[in-house]
Amino acid sequence: MELEQRDKELAAIGSSIGCNCRPCIEHHIPAGREAGLSEADLAEAVAIARAVRDEAIELLAPRVDELLGAGSASAEPAPVAERSRTHALVCLGAGFGANSHALLEHHIAAALDLGLSSAEVEAAIRTAGYVQKRASGMTADKATHTLEELAGVAGHTQRP
Repeated sequence: MELEQRDKELAAIGSSIGCNCRPCIEHHIPAGREAGLSEADLAEAVAIARAVRDEAIELLAPRVDELLGAGSASAEPAPVAERSRTHALVCLGAGFGANSHALLEHHIAAALDLGLSSAEVEAAIRTAGYVQKRASGMTADKATHTLEELAGVAGHTQRP
């Protein structure tokens, strides 16, 4: 089962914010409008995605501290169940975009409990994965372009 474009854009907005991709969010917010999302829908999706992204950072911090020898506490995702289809799709996208295995596991279970089918969850995850892959590719291209540009400038100003 494929998702409607509106639902794909919710997962894509979540993933875009989860992976902090400015070009992605600049594309998917207008695409969400075109798919029928209202300004209130978009604002809600962005707020949800930000919360999931921030939670992903919070969940990773104790492990980083432990690896640095500064702590050993583990963190678990907050026990907040998805309240709507919109919420579930955005959370799936943001959890994937943020590379948070714990959140992704949590939000997949919550989406299924809410009544989304396995096929719908898989479709949302595919959409989020595509966005994340494109974000990574665009970032790598930008880094390469910047390095070439700056190395070229530096090369012209260096004297033999």
